[in-house]
Amino acid sequence: ASASAGIKGRAAEAVRVLPAAAPQPPARSARPREERASPCIALRPLSTMAQTADNTTFLYRCIRISFRSVSGIFYASTETHGLEHVPPAGVPTVICFNHGNGLGDPVVLIRKTPRMVRFCAKDSLWKAPGFKYFIRNSGAVPVFRAKDHGDAARELNLAVFEKVIRALCAGDCLGFAPEGVSRFLPYMEQPLKAGVARIALDAVQCASAEEGEAFAVRLVPVGLVFTHREKFRSDLCMRYCPPIRVDRGYLERHGGDVKAAAAEITEQLNVALASVTINAPDWETTRLAMTASRLHHPVGTDMTLGQYLTLLRGWVEVIKLGAPGGATTAVMELCAALASYQDLLDEKKIKCERVRRASLQGGQALPWYWCLWGMVQRAAAAGLFFLIAAPGLLLWMPMWRYVKRQERCIMSRGPRWNDSVAEMKMLTCGMAILLFLCGAVVATAFLRSLYPLLSLAYVFATMRCYEEGVADARSAYSLFKLLFLKPATMATMIRLRAAAKAAMDPAVALLPAGVADSLSQSADDARPTR
Repeated sequence: ASASAGIKGRAAEAVRVLPAAAPQPPARSARPREERASPCIALRPLSTMAQTADNTTFLYRCIRISFRSVSGIFYASTETHGLEHVPPAGVPTVICFNHGNGLGDPVVLIRKTPRMVRFCAKDSLWKAPGFKYFIRNSGAVPVFRAKDHGDAARELNLAVFEKVIRALCAGDCLGFAPEGVSRFLPYMEQPLKAGVARIALDAVQCASAEEGEAFAVRLVPVGLVFTHREKFRSDLCMRYCPPIRVDRGYLERHGGDVKAAAAEITEQLNVALASVTINAPDWETTRLAMTASRLHHPVGTDMTLGQYLTLLRGWVEVIKLGAPGGATTAVMELCAALASYQDLLDEKKIKCERVRRASLQGGQALPWYWCLWGMVQRAAAAGLFFLIAAPGLLLWMPMWRYVKRQERCIMSRGPRWNDSVAEMKMLTCGMAILLFLCGAVVATAFLRSLYPLLSLAYVFATMRCYEEGVADARSAYSLFKLLFLKPATMATMIRLRAAAKAAMDPAVALLPAGVADSLSQSADDARPTR
């Protein structure tokens, strides 16, 4: 069951979730399991359900505005492609996304998806401090997980699936993660769960008697790729794929075998999601692919985030061929060359761009006086930005200490729990913004002055100044390391870079189809229109 959180916006009373209290496990039936009615039998006639509009509630609009504020602050940039693939209001739709973060994924999907989306969320979110009020009043459907409820989870979820199927039959838009759970991994969990396909097929079966052969559910795969999933001010690229139309044709092709039809649909989902996400077998593969991407298109190349991630995904697929049992020896040699080059860069704390510039200048790095002058400039800029941000940083210091303490606690459980770090940071950020905004509004009304509201602008300026200050401080440190780098070490770096570039030349032909087409576009043409 997905660990997402989400929103429902249909007015049909048959599918509305009452917001009065936290979800209670439905009573277990006394009948044997095989005699219980299927969700289809309990459905109301579709003619009595609203079919024409996707009624976005006032509460949903408020939550979307708050999520836009939180995600706009938490993520440095968000690039969205393919919104035209989302079916219009009233068309039964399921948004299917890769699940890297239990809270962040629904937040960004609610922010960007033009329709109201209902998510199935783990029932424990109804007890989360602060966030539970959004969940209780949003129309999300609680899912009871086996690890929380044991063998009773299957029985408890029967009523849940009935609500979900009813919502689809009424033309709602739902949100599911076929992976089932969120984990901090460089790949999607395999195999994908067939539950999404089964729910779509159940809705088709239940609606066919009323709607005939025309009824179909659209599954829209959405790839969510973060540059630093667990970090504050990460970048995000979202890609909505063309929908998969699920109708009775799947059942007819498999002679009514729901399991076989669901397996075919799940495989189509897997292929679609794999084409818009990065799936490396380990973090070392991702590291080498990033090195190859920098060598392929150096820093300063005009390209969008989507183009860069497409290039990175292509090199991940190439480097995977060099794993034991892979395709060619050339790829294994490429991996060795990339690893040798990147290991030396990491050891000396030198950026690849510095080596590239030195190679263009006959092997000479920046003269010592240019390094020293650059250090002074960037150190002065960093000091100025930190000075401007200092009062705001002092205000945020208690929250920063709390977040760092929680981060260390979560990280102690192991790397698979890193997704909970981003979830905790986003939740803390959202609550802090909400409290600060409410305090500013109350102070403005009490003091009859606009100065408290103007402090919101300073809070945003604090964040931006801190970002710029950190960037300048890092650049100054890089120049410091370059200043004391021996010429022989730079010559070794240039040689290793040239060897890695030479090993990449035959491997370029192995890049997946579509990478070259993406890179051939100008950044202006590749940039999404909205």
